[in-house]
Amino acid sequence: MRLPLDDTAFTYDERPVAIGAVVLAAVAWGEWTRLRGALELGRLAAGRLEQRGEAPDGEELHRRLIAWRRERRLLAAEDYNAWLTARGLTLEDMTAHLRRAAASERPGAVKLDAGARDDDAAAAELAAEAVLSGQLRSWGDRLGRQAAAARALEARGVEVTDAPDEEGAEALASEARADRSTGLHGLPPERVAAWAVEVLALDRAWKHLAAEVADEELIQRCVRSHHLDWQRLAWEEATFAREDVAHEAALWVREEGTALSAIAERAGTAARAGEAYGYDAGELTALLLGTAPGELVGPLATEAGWRLLHLHERVMPTPEDPQLRARALEELLEDALAPHLAGRMEWNAVI
Repeated sequence: MRLPLDDTAFTYDERPVAIGAVVLAAVAWGEWTRLRGALELGRLAAGRLEQRGEAPDGEELHRRLIAWRRERRLLAAEDYNAWLTARGLTLEDMTAHLRRAAASERPGAVKLDAGARDDDAAAAELAAEAVLSGQLRSWGDRLGRQAAAARALEARGVEVTDAPDEEGAEALASEARADRSTGLHGLPPERVAAWAVEVLALDRAWKHLAAEVADEELIQRCVRSHHLDWQRLAWEEATFAREDVAHEAALWVREEGTALSAIAERAGTAARAGEAYGYDAGELTALLLGTAPGELVGPLATEAGWRLLHLHERVMPTPEDPQLRARALEELLEDALAPHLAGRMEWNAVI
């Protein structure tokens, strides 16, 4: 397939943004090169598995296809086929995508030497991969968010004073047109150059807004507002085959202070250590955030057996924690963007 570069990817405030501008932005971010590398690795890995007789079978490909269709709510066969047809894709394109994805996840696949191809077949394969993998939509979303950042700065009365880098825009346009896999070489140079100026301007707006929200007081306030769900938890857990054994293990830990790992070893199972922030602990969050360090939770009935959790540590969130600081900045940026995203972006159906 070929990407319809002149077609609209999305509109922001009714202003159309072309698919070609999205591709150009992906080149600027290094994402186009990463996708091409991933595709080559997947293609070569799939070929390697085919030669060894270890290619994914029909059942595995079917499972992957069903997961792909569910993610996009294309459960009906007619909806799925219409989706492919609208984008100029075939069932063969989909099968190739699924085979590459399966092969790329096999151990050792990333160690392959991907090499490089620069022909029409490779360009068509890369265009199909950009659509089927969801990357084209993801890039469009990122560019739309940058447009929202420009609008947010305008609403705040912040003027981006640094002028567009004409040399940088020319270099980006030349780089993108020189890479024939983008398809941009087939468009008038002045159109690609205009897109390059716009892409770089939106990228600057994004960086300016990120700097605007990186206020120390705002960051501290954000972290304090998450004093529960951003706590860092450290625990040890073990699962026992029988309920009575789990209860006995709990007594040894609670009454004798024996390490859970030692009790688990005696019972013929293994304990494992866990560590996560509250927002990443899943179903354990509610259990562990209500537990004091040193306390035991359980036994809890699970499909695998009876589970014991021994909480070792709860660390309150602080802005000095780099991960929490980054998360606070993300949240502040989302808050700044939200009023300028709601109802302003409209996607073209084929992206």
